Amino acid sequence: MKAVLIGCGKAGRALLDEMLLNPQIESIQVYDPDFHQIKSFYSLDSKVVFLHETSLNLNSNYDLAVIATPDHLHAEYMLKAIDLEINCFVEKPLVTTCPDLKAIRSALEAKPNVKVTSNLILRAAPLFIELRKAFHDKAFGSQVFVEGKYLYGRWEKLANGWRGNSEYSVILGGLIHLVDLLCYLTGNYEYESAIEYRRLTNKIPLNVNDFGSITLSNVNIGLAHLTTNFSTPVEHRRDLAIYGDGGWIEIKGASISTGGNIADLNLENSLARATSKGDLLRSFVNDISNNAQNSTLYPTRTEMLKVLKLCLDYKTI
Repeated sequence: MKAVLIGCGKAGRALLDEMLLNPQIESIQVYDPDFHQIKSFYSLDSKVVFLHETSLNLNSNYDLAVIATPDHLHAEYMLKAIDLEINCFVEKPLVTTCPDLKAIRSALEAKPNVKVTSNLILRAAPLFIELRKAFHDKAFGSQVFVEGKYLYGRWEKLANGWRGNSEYSVILGGLIHLVDLLCYLTGNYEYESAIEYRRLTNKIPLNVNDFGSITLSNVNIGLAHLTTNFSTPVEHRRDLAIYGDGGWIEIKGASISTGGNIADLNLENSLARATSKGDLLRSFVNDISNNAQNSTLYPTRTEMLKVLKLCLDYKTI
């Protein structure tokens, strides 16, 4: 398999490390404008070629495009790759605007065999794989109330990096993890969605909304209230609580409490995070190599579009 990595910042380097370990990937071409800062780390690996002297020229020789650029550039590279029938693994969020979502959807309709997914890595956590089975087995009971918090705790990334502008979405940049997780756990992607943004800080930059919330409801699943706060100086973590008439679980960082039917599953020592940044990418590459049609781990392209619809203003899509 021939791959191209577009964007080699912190997230891109984590994915590159995974690609280098994968025997199914024969060669990796890396494109990043700041190649000088990263080339030395990989100069001795024959798999890697840095495309630093010319602009990126995607072509149909690639089997896989891994896109880890700033969020607002994802759609541009994806549209080129999809047109060339190159499978795409994209850092979240897949896109950042409703017009981009429409464009990607149309492009995928014209190329039904192209695989596209996004690195919504909480799906790979052992705890959430088990909770998905619990939902399937009705262990929580009839319906549930879900309360989730995505606490970013990294304000310096907004103050110093490309995220610090009025167009940046803390929902698409963070809370989408919990939206996707809810869909993954319940096996349902159809919800009524209500979205709200607020600015709750006086920190610089002054033009970024640091708080976002989504309320999701479904008559068969129940109700979820998910929030994200980027400005509070707290450890980076995801908190999640699920309450049903048959059982409940509360997850606060690495701390897990359970009751009812869920207590019988002995999940208190389960890991609530993926083992590596590349877990979903590994599964994606394996499915491409084996021409597998369905995924039980990473979001399929249909699921991914539905998650994005929930995180954007669905009335304008």
